[in-house]
Amino acid sequence: MQGISYGFILLLIFFQRGFTEDSARQESSKSCPFGSCLVEEDEGPCEDDGEAKLYRWDPVKIGYKRKMKLEGDKVYTMITRAVEPPLFEEADHIVKLAEEVGFLKSDIHLDPVAKKHAQTMRSTEGHSNSSAGYFLNWDLDKDYEISIEEIINFAEKFKYLYMTPAEVDDMIEVLDLKELDDEKHPHHRDRFSDQVWLFQGMNADSTLKRLRERIHKLTRLQRQIVYGGEPLQVVKYGPYGHYHAHYDSSRKSDYSEGTKCCHYDMENAPMAKCRICRYITILYYLNDVEEGGETAFPVADMKDFNETKFRDREDGDHFNLNEYCHTANIVVPAKKGKAIMWYNYKIDGKTGWMSHRDDRSLHGGCIVKKGVKYIANNWLPAPENDSAHLLSEYLEDPYLASVNP
Repeated sequence: MQGISYGFILLLIFFQRGFTEDSARQESSKSCPFGSCLVEEDEGPCEDDGEAKLYRWDPVKIGYKRKMKLEGDKVYTMITRAVEPPLFEEADHIVKLAEEVGFLKSDIHLDPVAKKHAQTMRSTEGHSNSSAGYFLNWDLDKDYEISIEEIINFAEKFKYLYMTPAEVDDMIEVLDLKELDDEKHPHHRDRFSDQVWLFQGMNADSTLKRLRERIHKLTRLQRQIVYGGEPLQVVKYGPYGHYHAHYDSSRKSDYSEGTKCCHYDMENAPMAKCRICRYITILYYLNDVEEGGETAFPVADMKDFNETKFRDREDGDHFNLNEYCHTANIVVPAKKGKAIMWYNYKIDGKTGWMSHRDDRSLHGGCIVKKGVKYIANNWLPAPENDSAHLLSEYLEDPYLASVNP
């Protein structure tokens, strides 16, 4: 079996303001209360108060490089590309696995603010943003196939429809179902791509298991958090493939009080009654793209950023990366063997857990002009203070699940 052989450059993007290089160096010399700290060099674990919480790399400055060993004697280079947010710079095998499992049309998750913006920017004629298109909400036994029994289960639980196997057969035969039948041309969709989810749990491919362990060493998060991450999402973009500027995580204030993070409430995920709480995104480039396909961060390092003003600006819709890719503050070319990592949330200085969403984490995939683009996403959801006692429902390891957070 062919393994992943990357030069593996990690590009780190930070979206935080009010954090100077001098203060970073001073902070790195202190002990780390709550286990939530910033470290300038690869110095090993933080000294903490006995309660391991969240870790966050110190960006130090743009262009800052770190040498790290994540597996054996392999040396990886981490480069800071932006300070607001922190953005850090094995592939053929992952693509092969994804092709074997089979790609489906990609779904998009819109928070209330993003949904309102999308409705404002265009009229929706048969537009489908439903989480029913999210494959994992159907595939209960995780065998990469949706059975008649799973269709019946989904219909009963989320649509209050009680169907027989014969009725499901009739529905499949009679209906002309079209995924993402939202607009006439892919160029005008918010997202145009195919995706597949590869599980990294106890029964996963050995390469995917090794990748997860490297992520644990890279992020320095608790093993329960890393192993409670979402399955690896592999995405394929063909010609015109793109994903307009969006957030990987939800803003708590956009939801009613008491709305849980989705990784603690999978039952409500298909109905979008939960919040996406991805602390870290790690994006891997799995091939070289002939032309286009960059990843853009429109507002990285932007001073005094205001999301509402950015959405309402009169000089064009800068969420539309088909038109405004290269006006973004950071544009990362799609090069095989490179990965970028960024934080979607800030850390609460008092509790050591996730605080508010970092609105400078806005990003998207620019249009593929020529060729095909393959990427993979590792999303690591994490706790807020009021959910620190809970375990992610993605966590499969029985030993880790038996240890109190």
